[in-house]
Amino acid sequence: MYNFGLKSSIVLLRKFSSIFIVSSPFNTNLSKIQITRFIKRNFSEVTLIKTRKDIDEDDKEKLQKLLEDSVIMKKYKLLQYEIDYMREVNKDVPAKIRPKDWLYMLNATKTHQRKYIRFLFLNEIKQQNMMKKHKENIQLTRLKQSKLEEECPSGIKYGLSKNTLFLRIYESTLDNFLNLNLSISSMFEPSIVFDCGYDHVMTNYEIKNCAKQIVLSFAKNRMHKCPVQLYLCNTSRNSQFMSILHNFVPNLYSDSFPLNVTSKSYLDIFDKDKLVYLTPHCRNEMISYDPDKTYIIGAIVDKTSPQPYSLAKAKKEGIRMEKLPLDKYLQWNSGSILVDLKYTKNWLDALNNNIPRRKRTWKEDVPMKYMQYFLVKSKLEEEGKGAVVVKDLKEFITEHTLKSIFEEDTSSKDIRLQSFYRSKLDFMHKNEAFLKIRKSSPSLK
Repeated sequence: MYNFGLKSSIVLLRKFSSIFIVSSPFNTNLSKIQITRFIKRNFSEVTLIKTRKDIDEDDKEKLQKLLEDSVIMKKYKLLQYEIDYMREVNKDVPAKIRPKDWLYMLNATKTHQRKYIRFLFLNEIKQQNMMKKHKENIQLTRLKQSKLEEECPSGIKYGLSKNTLFLRIYESTLDNFLNLNLSISSMFEPSIVFDCGYDHVMTNYEIKNCAKQIVLSFAKNRMHKCPVQLYLCNTSRNSQFMSILHNFVPNLYSDSFPLNVTSKSYLDIFDKDKLVYLTPHCRNEMISYDPDKTYIIGAIVDKTSPQPYSLAKAKKEGIRMEKLPLDKYLQWNSGSILVDLKYTKNWLDALNNNIPRRKRTWKEDVPMKYMQYFLVKSKLEEEGKGAVVVKDLKEFITEHTLKSIFEEDTSSKDIRLQSFYRSKLDFMHKNEAFLKIRKSSPSLK
């Protein structure tokens, strides 16, 4: 039987699709999209502009310019001989080495060169395995399609991931929506600046790690309920940091991409009195988020030789400095803490959203003094000393070598006490004896 209501609803959807999808550089009409070859990098889908051959040709020209130097040429030949020897001895060596990899190895140490050669070899094997799996998957899909055609010759099948009335939301549509949301909110929200002028103090690995962290920061900010406007200052397109970042985000330099990249200093863009440099080496702690201020984060990864570069730079430029109070609450620094703090205006909420429980130094579920009293009392009962009603809880715990549990640092040096402490946590919520102890002791009421 023909369904006229279904036909009319589909016609209405087609008619009003141009109203729901805003006509702007961030959104396109899905009915006019042509399927093209694209590459995907974390959160962006763009048409492929440069091929692998073009990139290799550019890197080959750079390598030839470098090899004009006699010292680098000597290093290059020694590296070639070493790779040939490793190949003869049947060690893990890739079949082909691209010019990009030669450029990377010429700037690395010997130990790092050998690690990088093994890394290329493993990547080559992974690609070969992926190609095999891809061919197998193609054969499996063809078999499934042939079975479906035999079972259902009309091609109509209802259910999830089958023929359905709902329109599919493509990843490109979601990207356009998030980019539009970020562009709109950036007109009204404050800005956060990443100072990218630290290439000269970082190694190749640290620069790559720093670029990854910038990509993750942008993705976290874009997905947030209240995103801010991000600036990358003190950088140029020819720098190593920006070339790696451009590989991660291919449409970084397009006009529609909602990220501000500039070679100017933040002193030329913002008011100096409203700038605050966030550095972990200063003494002033950030108590609350001020929306009138512009916060600067140093884009630096210093795993090998940590030095107070951001502190020295902020002092030289005469900018106010603050640090996040992470030492009070955390054992490590990560997540979108600053954006959440701007949104919630509460340090605990901002930290709870970004820090796993195993890294926290505070407890949310149970008051600590009740927990300590119960643990000490049950430990005495197991030793045969009997139950003790105590007036001063702090003195009681100090007498029985549990001072480390009573203080802010909950980690105890005694391993047996740690295991005892963990085993009693689950038991404490279920046992009614905990409530009786709380009623019997005057210090716990």
